[in-house]
Amino acid sequence: MAALGQIVLLWTWHSPAINDAIARSPVLELALHCTLFLTALVFWSAVLTISAAARWQTIPVLLLTSKLTCLLAALLIFAPRILCKSASHLGHIEEGLAGLLPLDDQHLAGLLMITACPLSYLLAAVVITVQLIYRPEPPGTILRRRRLPIGQ
Repeated sequence: MAALGQIVLLWTWHSPAINDAIARSPVLELALHCTLFLTALVFWSAVLTISAAARWQTIPVLLLTSKLTCLLAALLIFAPRILCKSASHLGHIEEGLAGLLPLDDQHLAGLLMITACPLSYLLAAVVITVQLIYRPEPPGTILRRRRLPIGQ
């Protein structure tokens, strides 16, 4: 549920209509950053505190969330026009200052997003997978062999 909330919020806040409203309102921009931070906190808290028995369920969630984040980043990188007008770090700077146009800034933001975000999700999935593979079985655990019901 935390993953769904994070993805829906991430894509909603980056939609052009919402982004136009954010560009005109510093309060909405602050709300954007606060809600994205809080949903990320809820998501990572859920991933890191899940029980050992259900830990395997986090792997597909991490990989799916990573892919959807990558897709949004790819849209920002390859868009031929400005999609996010509220680029907060350049929002109050004149166009062309420091050699970056708003479209260049959007492309750079997408590159940062496609690098940092999925790497964190992938790293978490790899760590969890390694923990699951090398998790010692409790003493006295007997694995029973079962026949597969193939051909019966």
